[in-house]
Amino acid sequence: MKSIKVIPSRDRIVAVSVISSVILFTLTFSSVFFTNQTWIDEKAFQIISPYISEERTSLMKFISSLGRHSFLIPANLVLIILFAVLHKKWMAIRVTFVALTSLGLMSLLKNLLQRQRPPEPLVAGITNFSFPSGHAFMGITFYGLLIWMIAVHVKNKWQKGLAITLLSLLIIVIGLSRVYLRVHYTTDVLAGFSIGFVWLIACLNMVEKAESGFVNKS
Repeated sequence: MKSIKVIPSRDRIVAVSVISSVILFTLTFSSVFFTNQTWIDEKAFQIISPYISEERTSLMKFISSLGRHSFLIPANLVLIILFAVLHKKWMAIRVTFVALTSLGLMSLLKNLLQRQRPPEPLVAGITNFSFPSGHAFMGITFYGLLIWMIAVHVKNKWQKGLAITLLSLLIIVIGLSRVYLRVHYTTDVLAGFSIGFVWLIACLNMVEKAESGFVNKS
């Protein structure tokens, strides 16, 4: 009698999350580019509108800045240099690979799909396309990578749980800030989160296979 292979609970959770993310991206993509169902976007703006104030806008601009290229590029470089100094070559490769491929894929999708930004933004000077949200995409790949590092390497359960919770909340709030500032539709942010998560998992798997192959050959 053949034994049944048991899939670890962490792998099951990741698999379900990836499938859910693919479904979410498919739904948002279809609603924007095929069925033109924009009620989610319109409803989100209606809900947020009464709460707009100068103080909240300043706060949201700061939160949003944590997902900007001007912050994430130096942050990635610091991580790469840190891992290089610590002689953790494959960690440095992970950071580099995730950062560069995420930027390339996000830019490709924006320029292919060319969705226009929402009207009346609270932030001036944004000229590129809207779908998917780059802040959501790059935020989940960068901070999600930090979550992966913490989940794998931090042993203290309390510290691990707290750090993962705070980073997860930061990812969500960065996405919310983009809708609040009216520089993205809700569907842009949902698409950025979903495709960003799937790409992060794909990158981690690709680097893990490359590392395993390299180690086996050594």
